[in-house]
Amino acid sequence: MSDETSELQAKARHTASGVPRREALKIAGALFVTGLTSVPTGSQTRRARKVIVGGAGIAGLSCAYELMKRGHDVTVLEASGRTGGHVRTVREGLADGLYVDAGAEHFTQPGYDRYWQYVREFNLTALPYPRRNRMLRVLQGKMYSEDDLQSPNVLKALGFNQREVQFLASHAWWELPSLYFDPYLEKFTDEYRPFDAGLNHLDQITMDQWLRQQGASAAALRYIGGSGVSALHVLWHAAILKLRKVPLFPPRVFRLKGGNQGMTDAFAARLGDRVRLERPITKIEHSPNAVRVYYRESGDEETMEAEYLVCCMSAVMLRQIPVHPALPESKRYAIATVPYYTASRPFFQSRSRFWEKDNISPNIEFNERSLNHIWRMADDVETQRGLLVSTADALTTGEAALKSFRRYYSGKSEDIELALVHDWSKDPWVMACETLNYPPGDLMRLWPALFEPHERIHFAGAYADNLNWGMEAATRSANRVAERIDSES
Repeated sequence: MSDETSELQAKARHTASGVPRREALKIAGALFVTGLTSVPTGSQTRRARKVIVGGAGIAGLSCAYELMKRGHDVTVLEASGRTGGHVRTVREGLADGLYVDAGAEHFTQPGYDRYWQYVREFNLTALPYPRRNRMLRVLQGKMYSEDDLQSPNVLKALGFNQREVQFLASHAWWELPSLYFDPYLEKFTDEYRPFDAGLNHLDQITMDQWLRQQGASAAALRYIGGSGVSALHVLWHAAILKLRKVPLFPPRVFRLKGGNQGMTDAFAARLGDRVRLERPITKIEHSPNAVRVYYRESGDEETMEAEYLVCCMSAVMLRQIPVHPALPESKRYAIATVPYYTASRPFFQSRSRFWEKDNISPNIEFNERSLNHIWRMADDVETQRGLLVSTADALTTGEAALKSFRRYYSGKSEDIELALVHDWSKDPWVMACETLNYPPGDLMRLWPALFEPHERIHFAGAYADNLNWGMEAATRSANRVAERIDSES
């Protein structure tokens, strides 16, 4: 222990015997700076850090929770009036206890390894989610079953070449990319080091261009996709899934009983009043040793100082907050450039589960802007009513989504009584959903710049991990930050 520290401790012991309050505050501040809030851990001395977490989505909540468990002093500043971010379960307007996961749809096993640890830790109930069973797909204006899409005659009519027809005749529809991807995926041996694969030149061309080089048909290009996105980025994502032993389109998925918001509610309950709502961050100042955060509270500007700041809001929100001194150019570019999409969640309440009477699968890919895909939900609710949940472009209305559904649904028993929409684009704080694949040339500029810390500012969230799989990416990146901050204690 230094002589300076010993002197400060001696002064602190006498603050109750006549030391003026101003001097006592100076001593307390000095104690904080020199680390006298230390707690012993084994043979080493560990010090509780003061950390501000910006954003109370699943990334911010899990990061704060992990820091709290390690004994750190954590405050979460959330701009909106609720916790959870994109993890939101909607019940308003629905009958009989029905509910809709408006944001995070599902989780997989394997693939969501960190998330499953929390499911067990919080004693939450995971339900098998049959949303990908007996899939129907609308292609070129016509509905096809899974069996249809293994028929050589059907596949030839859709425009696939002979090699693709032979592959799909013995593989599921969603496996088509594997025909071209698989020979390259083994080159990726570390899921966080895409540039070690020796394929960096593929960051300069689009996936469409690369597929043409591989001899893919126009039909394969249409259904695999990849216009305007880096071929290297797409292959890297596929390689990550292979390394985690996860299918490209996992048919076996899960959700939480009662809604996926049960997870973020569990975090928030454990954090208690460490989470402060309706406190949007307006400015960040930082030095090599500390951070100062400006935020609004009840219309007034307030400030808070800490040793670390963890930015857990989306990059879309982060890029609107002034940072002084400015972050490095590489970090600024990454935050300003990372692409996002926004979407809406239409959902239909029906008087019955009519698809069962019609013997038609409700799990359908429409590939329409007003109705991308649809599936059933809330089967655990005891009711005769049915509930169909879907995704669509932003600004889609319930009427437009229902019109698209009725255009293709072939059954006679449809009795939808209510069409509602949760439109994320209208939420000022979480309008950005998940990130998209990067355009050619940007992977090398965005990775790993997106998740690297700068001085005492760290970054977590789905955008700050290697695979943009919502809740798992968020909790993975949050744990990485918590472990790093704790290791520096």
